[in-house]
Amino acid sequence: MIKYPMTFKAEATGTPGISNTWTATSHGNAPIVSAIPPEFMGPGGGYSPEDLYGIALLNCVLATFKVFAEKTGVSFNQIDGSAEIIIDRGDGGKPWISKINMHFIIKGAADPDKADKVLKESKAACLVCNSMKTEVSMTTQVE
Repeated sequence: MIKYPMTFKAEATGTPGISNTWTATSHGNAPIVSAIPPEFMGPGGGYSPEDLYGIALLNCVLATFKVFAEKTGVSFNQIDGSAEIIIDRGDGGKPWISKINMHFIIKGAADPDKADKVLKESKAACLVCNSMKTEVSMTTQVE
């Protein structure tokens, strides 16, 4: 049984200058290189906070699907996900991530209808999605 509340920790270390990348890590995993993206006048060359926001959502839905699929006997060969992250200006002109459009392809599903249903349930149960004020849409394709 999963016990709540839980605590996760993340760390980041950087040096001065917008042209310098920095590293971030969590749970003792290998550090990832992060950077200010060119869209915000940075050099790029690493994962931006916007990238990681979208990746966090994709990973959460995918992880939840894997758990639900295993528990419900949904067999599949592979799941691929992509996300389009839309940044706009919100209240007071402040930029924010207003929408994320996700698309998932499930390959090799023995029962395509059940796989699609479980994927939609996974989005509804995804804790990252449930924590966002960002509008999230999802399209699915089962092959």
